[in-house]
Amino acid sequence: MEYLFDLGFSLEEINKIKSNSDKSTITKLEFFSRLVKENYNYLKSYGISNIKVCFINHIKMFFMNPDRFRSIFNKYDRADLVRCIEKNDAVLEKL
Repeated sequence: MEYLFDLGFSLEEINKIKSNSDKSTITKLEFFSRLVKENYNYLKSYGISNIKVCFINHIKMFFMNPDRFRSIFNKYDRADLVRCIEKNDAVLEKL
């Protein structure tokens, strides 16, 4: 999970991810690093200020096929979506 450092996560944040995740999720994080990075960077490009919180709380979303991941977010007005996600990251689960 070293690539999470490249995404801007601190050791403390990575340890939080590890402690809050089951073994299956940790394995997926290690195995699907390219997929996770692509989806994370795509969502980060929206300018969401709480992107790390979104990742930590909704990590399983980042295992999606990138085309499907993008299509979910492209359905909405970008500014409205960012505002909603920053207000309540649980919105991600409803998309």
